[in-house]
Amino acid sequence: MKTAHKIRMNPTPEQVEYLKRACGTRRFVYNWGRAEWEKQYQAYRLEQETIPETQRVLTPPNALALKKQFNAIREELYPWTYEVTKCVVEGAFDDLGKAYSNFFAGRAAYPKYKKKGKSHESFYLSNDKFTIGSHWIAIPGLGRFILDQRKQVKDRGKRKRKLGTVNLSEKLRFVEEDKASPPLKKCNRRKQILCESMKILAATVSCEADHWYLSVQLEINKAMPPTPEPVVGVDVGLKQAAIVSDGRRLENQKPLALHLKKLGKLQRQLSRKQKIKDPQTGKTTFSKNYQKQRVKVARKHQQIANIRRDVQHKFTTELARTCGTIGMEDLNIMGMMANRTLSRAVADAAMGQLLQFLKTKVAASGGNLFVSSRWFPSTKRCSGCGVVKKRMPLKHRTYHCLACGLVMDRDLNASINLAQFAQTQLRHPSA
Repeated sequence: MKTAHKIRMNPTPEQVEYLKRACGTRRFVYNWGRAEWEKQYQAYRLEQETIPETQRVLTPPNALALKKQFNAIREELYPWTYEVTKCVVEGAFDDLGKAYSNFFAGRAAYPKYKKKGKSHESFYLSNDKFTIGSHWIAIPGLGRFILDQRKQVKDRGKRKRKLGTVNLSEKLRFVEEDKASPPLKKCNRRKQILCESMKILAATVSCEADHWYLSVQLEINKAMPPTPEPVVGVDVGLKQAAIVSDGRRLENQKPLALHLKKLGKLQRQLSRKQKIKDPQTGKTTFSKNYQKQRVKVARKHQQIANIRRDVQHKFTTELARTCGTIGMEDLNIMGMMANRTLSRAVADAAMGQLLQFLKTKVAASGGNLFVSSRWFPSTKRCSGCGVVKKRMPLKHRTYHCLACGLVMDRDLNASINLAQFAQTQLRHPSA
């Protein structure tokens, strides 16, 4: 099973300079490949339209050919790219190839150029180029870069290893059973996950709200826990974030609504900071106070997202551990976002993220997750007799069945219908 562990990094200011340079190099290489791909594709398309088939020599562009072309001119035109590890360049072309593959497969839009300050800053490390320890990671090229910046000549070999090591806020959670040592503190025992075997595949260093993170991708093999038997249905909504058919409820924390006043104040302060646009070049120069305020706004957004993510992680983990089969409904999130009066509340609830967490965790725990069609009448259908109503407006919070007299909360009724749908799928998988 493939998984990942995201860890907060604590780099020094000198190490941050290298990490920023690596992200900038990756962004430049990606944009170079994107421009070259477009140029070569236009030439290939023109040849296909104007030259007979027997005389054509051009082939469609691909990431591997572009990487070879870049490496051939790299030393002469872009020698500064050698200041960072070669994984940065390789990862940029891999990302470019995946972006175009997703576009041609219809899974994503056409690849865009990455702009400093707006794109997600990150770079890739292959598994044979870094070393991860208890609370540290050795990044290739980092120690040499710092020594070059200091212009230090003596004792370079002794200091390179120390300067190239970045502190981590916690150690890797996944440990092989024969190499594991019991944690000294009781609170750290639940953080350690024992595996029969573990292999580190790669790592990604990223920056979010001026904080640096390391995401380690692993392939682990561990014994599956015994699958619990209960079959439940989960209905997601706005009043309550999730309602389980056995009575459990996840209250909608509404983190964006709670922090909206503070967020608006920070954004108004940001709009008043100094920024000057050059009319000739079109580039905008931001003041240092603008950059400081931008980080404050970004960290407030990160706080809101972390509150939402933390609550959903705890809820979905409990569900995956206690329920063997879960029924959920496939919602048209984009259609719900088109409603001007509900769009902010729908975005704040993050229903799609909750469904994604459940898919991952139920599969890891050995359970079953059945997702019904978005046309399944979970809300309009009576969980007692099966009669389906013609209409069920949002203002009616209680379900009244005219056939059998059932009176129940509409969300609980929908979750019971989803539990019955999951039981049907267990008995008749083709239904």
